[in-house]
Amino acid sequence: MNRTLGSTFIAIMMLAAAIPATADDMKLTYDDLRSSMSANNTALLSAGEEYTSALIDVEDAKSNYHPQIGYTVAGSYVLNHQTMDLDLGGIKEWARGQEPIKIETNIMGTPIPVPFAMSSITDTLPDSYNMVVDVSDPYLSASISLVQPIYTWGKVTSNVKMNEEIAQAKALQIGDTQAQLDAQLKALLASLYYLKDFDDILQEMKSDADELVDIARSGSEAGVALSQDVAQAQVGAKQLELAIVQVRTQVDTLVSQLETLTGIRGLTPEMIDYVPDEDFYAQIANADRRILELQATGNGQATMQMLDHMVSATQYAQKAADRSMYVVPDIALSVSADYSAPMTRDFVEQSAWSVTVAVALQGTIWDGGQRLNDRDRAESATRSAQIARQQAVETIRTTLAQNFASIDLALARIDYQDADIAMLEDQLAVEETKLEYGTGSRQDVIQKRIELNQAKLDRLTSRITLATSCHTVEYLTGFTAQNTR
Repeated sequence: MNRTLGSTFIAIMMLAAAIPATADDMKLTYDDLRSSMSANNTALLSAGEEYTSALIDVEDAKSNYHPQIGYTVAGSYVLNHQTMDLDLGGIKEWARGQEPIKIETNIMGTPIPVPFAMSSITDTLPDSYNMVVDVSDPYLSASISLVQPIYTWGKVTSNVKMNEEIAQAKALQIGDTQAQLDAQLKALLASLYYLKDFDDILQEMKSDADELVDIARSGSEAGVALSQDVAQAQVGAKQLELAIVQVRTQVDTLVSQLETLTGIRGLTPEMIDYVPDEDFYAQIANADRRILELQATGNGQATMQMLDHMVSATQYAQKAADRSMYVVPDIALSVSADYSAPMTRDFVEQSAWSVTVAVALQGTIWDGGQRLNDRDRAESATRSAQIARQQAVETIRTTLAQNFASIDLALARIDYQDADIAMLEDQLAVEETKLEYGTGSRQDVIQKRIELNQAKLDRLTSRITLATSCHTVEYLTGFTAQNTR
């Protein structure tokens, strides 16, 4: 079943209020409910988004292999002219005090020294000069820079691998969440199936209890029964009324949980077509539990693989921290180009540009110990991830042991309850025969029938426990049903 079909079921549910239908018109099987759950369950959708985010983190980490290119464009404008006085008197006095220098010139192929006095030029200048620097025209400046890492001692690679490990863990989380929700869905459906029988049996018991009240009341009026007998019969009837309300509340709770799980609103027990696979429960109960434990805690299980990837991620983070210690420099190629020009008609003649190419070394000599702390923190994270994996193994083993014990106890109770029900059925038959021949009483028949129905309720309770424990083991171990045909 695909997402489109799951959406179709939701659309059907939305139209249920507008289109008259009976419970028989639409039956939802386990596959239908599972398809809707896969398309709409928020836990699954969240796991998918976490995986998408992890893939983006991988691409971010890989981007550090590539050059980082940036640019800047700016315009500037100065509102006033700047005037600067230039005093030339000192320069003229200095030039007059200098001896003439001889400059060789070439006349007719013969070098002839010619005396030259600097004062002959400086005397032509004024004593002072006002120089105006006109910067009132707007200027445009632009720059572009490129930085390409050459060697980073493996930090970039370690960061990429760390994020890849996290992404793989998130991918496995999707499948693990699906498996967990599948087991939860089966357990809810099994419980709902058995609780339907609860209601039928309780209704029969309530009818019998009401009849006992009538018999006790008639006996009291005739003087052959005490008023306490009437009160006791009434209390028994009230207890059954309370039990009926409790069971229906449990049914409503299960239906609400199914709606949350599948995203389908307006569910009723009558709309669901599901029968628990009791042969599957027997297979789990009879399976080799040592092998099941190895499967649950082995490297092939999704939960263990997720934890292994997280351990690897912390180890790569630790490598990156080790290679980011003091003094060790990163090597990078840096290229920058700059251009500036006034925004005037002759901007071409007055423009200027430059290109700089450099190989840069960058490192940290001391930062107050932060890099040491980063390394220690990374080592601690690695140890924590390893401890978390060990704790998960211990938790799985404990949970398996508890559910195996629950399965054994439920099977023992079911075996006892089957025998008890068979005995009570025989006793009921005897009481009915006595009543038929006039040696028994209607009250004894009803009382025995109530005892029989109570035993049936106890067996249903054991079956709910068995189903819940078996589906928990199914999720933890990945156990699949074997074809016994």
